[in-house]
Amino acid sequence: MFFKKAFLLLTGISCCMASIAFDTSWKSPLAEKEKILEANIVERHSILGLYPSQVQVPLDGSPVDNTTSGISNIAHSVCWTANYLAGASYRYAFLKKSGAPEEEVTNAKLRADELFEAVYRCQLVTGVRGLQSRGYAIGHGESYEEREDADTRNDWHQGEGEYSNLRWRGDPSHHNYSDAIHGLCQYYDLAAEGPQKERAREAIDALASRWVDNDFMIQKLDPNRMPTPILGLTDGKTLNTRIMMAIAGAKYAHHATGKEKFLKTYQQLIQQYGVRGLKTFRAGKDFDDAEHVFCHLENLFRIEKDPELLAAYRVVLDELWKIHKDDGQSLFTYIYMSLTPDAPGREKALQEALFTLQTWPTDMTIKPVMSSLNPDLHPPYPVYAASWDNEYMWKGSLLNPNGWLSRTVMDVAVSAEDPMVIYAIDTSGDVYQSRDGAQTAAGWRVIDRHLPSKAVAIEAGHKVRFVFAACRDGFYGSSTGGAEWERLPIPDDGGEAIDIEIDPENPFVLYATTSKGIYRSADFGEEFIGKKWESLTSELPQADKSYFKIASAKPGRIYAILDGVGFTRRLDESDWTRTETVAQPYGEVYPWLIADPSNPDRAFGAIKAPEMVGAGDLTNLRETQDGGVSWNNDLKDQYERFRQGGFQAIAAQLVPFALTKPVISEENPQVIYSGNKVGILKSTDGGKTWKVFKQGLDIPWVKEVFVPRNTNWIFAGTPAGLYISKDNGENWESGNLVLQFEKNTRREIGGAAYIDAYWRARYYGLIDEETASAPYRD
Repeated sequence: MFFKKAFLLLTGISCCMASIAFDTSWKSPLAEKEKILEANIVERHSILGLYPSQVQVPLDGSPVDNTTSGISNIAHSVCWTANYLAGASYRYAFLKKSGAPEEEVTNAKLRADELFEAVYRCQLVTGVRGLQSRGYAIGHGESYEEREDADTRNDWHQGEGEYSNLRWRGDPSHHNYSDAIHGLCQYYDLAAEGPQKERAREAIDALASRWVDNDFMIQKLDPNRMPTPILGLTDGKTLNTRIMMAIAGAKYAHHATGKEKFLKTYQQLIQQYGVRGLKTFRAGKDFDDAEHVFCHLENLFRIEKDPELLAAYRVVLDELWKIHKDDGQSLFTYIYMSLTPDAPGREKALQEALFTLQTWPTDMTIKPVMSSLNPDLHPPYPVYAASWDNEYMWKGSLLNPNGWLSRTVMDVAVSAEDPMVIYAIDTSGDVYQSRDGAQTAAGWRVIDRHLPSKAVAIEAGHKVRFVFAACRDGFYGSSTGGAEWERLPIPDDGGEAIDIEIDPENPFVLYATTSKGIYRSADFGEEFIGKKWESLTSELPQADKSYFKIASAKPGRIYAILDGVGFTRRLDESDWTRTETVAQPYGEVYPWLIADPSNPDRAFGAIKAPEMVGAGDLTNLRETQDGGVSWNNDLKDQYERFRQGGFQAIAAQLVPFALTKPVISEENPQVIYSGNKVGILKSTDGGKTWKVFKQGLDIPWVKEVFVPRNTNWIFAGTPAGLYISKDNGENWESGNLVLQFEKNTRREIGGAAYIDAYWRARYYGLIDEETASAPYRD
C-alpha cells in the first residue's frame, strides 16, 4: 500500500512533521487519540462552542486568545463548526445506540447541543433572520483582519442586545450556507431532542429562507452591496457541485419544516438541472466542494425516498469517489462506503482511511512541510506529509507538496559578552533576540519595533546591549539591546546597505559595506561607537556595477570588483592593486566572495560550471592566497586537465554541488561550510572534498550557513526555521525560530476533521471496538 510505504519512508527521514518523527502519542489507540484532540479543542479552539480551526498558540504556554485581541481564523469558523457538529452528532448517535455508559451519552449530547448553539448563534448575532455570519470573537474593538487593514476589514460588525459582547465577521459565502445547513441537518436527525429539535428546525428554516425568499441570492447586511448567488455562475441547465449544495439545502429545509416553498424550490432545481435520469456528472479535483457534496449526499441518501433521484445522486457520488478514491481521505471514504457497501476496492480504501487516522498527529501545531524534496513521494500525499490550510484540506490539499514554510534566517550574530544572547534576522527584515541560547521558542523576542527600516544584516557588540544593523535605508545602532535605535551617520553615497561588522580586535570600530563602497568608524570609545566615519574606497573609480568585501582580520584587506575588474588593498597601506577576478569566459560567477577570518590575503570565489551531460551541479571553487593577485583553477589549469583527461578530468576537480555563500570556520581555516538543497556541505581540506550532513534537519535544504564570532556553534537557515550544530556541522538541532506567520508566532489546527471521520466510521461499523482500542504498530 502506497501510504504505508510512504509512512515508513518518512519516519526514517526528516522531511515529515516533527510530531511523527519524535512524538509517539500519535500512535495512541484511535479512541484515546479522539479524546486527546477533543480536549485540545475544548481548551484552545472554542468561542462559546464556535470552532476556529486555526488558532495562534502563545509560546509561553498561556491560554489562546479567542477575543478580538487575538488571532484565530474566525472567517471560516462557521464552516468548521458545522462539520464538527456533524461529527459530534454521529458520536452521540453511536454512543446511544451502542449502549455506552449514561454519563458518556449525556456528555456527548451536551457537546452536540453546544456546537449547534454556536452554529445557530452565527445567525442570531447578525440581528437579521437567516443572515449568517462567518463567525464571531468575544469582546470589543478591532479584530485581527481590521488591525491588518485587510480587504475584509469592513465586514466586521459589533453585535447588539444580548450579543453586544461579540464582534462578528460578515460577508458570508455560499459555502458558509452549505456547510452550516448540512451540519444542522445531521444534528436535527441524529442528536436534536426536545426543545433543541424545534430550535434546529427554526435555524434550518431561517438559513434556507434567506436565499429561497430572495431569488437564490444571499443578501448582505448592507443592501447596497452585491449579494452572493447561491447557485454561483451557472448556465441554468448543467448540474455541478454548487447546484448540488443548493438542492440539498432546499431538501433539508422541507424535511425539517414541511414548508411548501422549500419543496417547490427543491423540485424546481431538480427539473431545471436535469437531475432525474442523470447519467453523467462532471467534477474536478476540488477538496472543498467534494467535502460539501459528500456530506450533502450522506444526508440526501437518508432523507430522499424517490428511487429515481437516489439513482441520480448515486451518479454524483460515484463521480466524486472516482476522483478522490486514492486520496486516503477518511471522511470521504467512510461516507462513500456507508452508502455503497459493495463498492469495488472497498478493502483497500478502508485500509487507507484507517491508516490516515492511525497516523494522524496529536500535536496539531502547523509545521513546515516540503515533501517535494523526497522523490519517492508523490501526490496525493499522506495527511501528515501534506500542505495544510486546515484539516479539511480546503485550499491546501493532499496534492500540494509544500506549504507553511518558514521564512529563512539570513543572518546571525552572537554577543561577545554572553554567547547565550543571539541575534537573528529573517528574509522579511525582522530582527529577533534570544536570551537563552535559542533553547526555546519563547526565548526569541522581536527587537525591531523601533527600527525604522527592515534589516539585511546584523552584528552583535562587545556588550549584550550593543547591536548594529544594516537596513534597507541605511545603518542603525542600538545601545539598549534593540529597545531603541539610532541611525548611524554614514555618508549618503546613494548605495544600499549590504553588511556591517565589528573590527575583530577593536570592539569600538565598525565596518559598513554598501553597494558603492566600504566605510570605517573612528574609535572615540564606547560612548561614541559609530558616530564618525571615513570612506575606505573613495579613491576607487566610479563603476556601474560594484562589489566590495572587507577582510577585517589584521592587517585587514578590501576586495573590490568594479565593472568586472578586481582591485585590492591592505588597510595598513594606501595604494590599490589591480588584480585578477574570479570570472572566466565560461560559467556564471556566484554572487559572493568569502574571506578567511584568520588571514585577509586568503579568499574564495566560485563559478557555476556549464552543464555537462549527466554531471549535475558543478562548481569551480577558486582560491587566492595573495589578496586576489592570482587565483587557482584558472583557464591554463583547466586546459591542461582537459588535454590529459577530457571533461571527466575537469569534472573531477570541480565541486559536485552548488555552493550557497560558503563560510570559513573561525577555529580552523581549512574547514568550510556551505548550504545546499541536500543539506549542509562541509569541507575539511580547504574546499577540495566535501561531505553532506543533514542529521536533525527537518527540511534538509540549507539556504544560509553562519559561523558568527564569539561561539563555536554553527547556524543554518532552512525552510523549517533556524538550526544549530554544536559539533562542527555533523548533527543539527532546532534553534526554535520558525517564522511561518506574523513575526515569531505559532499556530495550530484543532483536529475536528479526525473526530468527524472517526465517529462516522464507528457509527457505520467501519471501525470496530477492537480496532478503536488498539495502539498503532508499524
